[in-house]
Amino acid sequence: MIKFYFNLSPNPMKVALLLEELGEPYEPVPVDTRKGEQFAQEFLAVNPNGKVPAIVDG
Repeated sequence: MIKFYFNLSPNPMKVALLLEELGEPYEPVPVDTRKGEQFAQEFLAVNPNGKVPAIVDG
């Protein structure tokens, strides 16, 4: 299953719309960039740049 890391900015919403239109099953994982969660070690393991959106497949 796809893990989709997102926040409510425009670019992650485009990816969310694509996943919905494709009918792909995914697990949404919110990342609060206002609190700096994109710099947490857990998220940096997914995307070392600390940017959303990010996707992990499988």
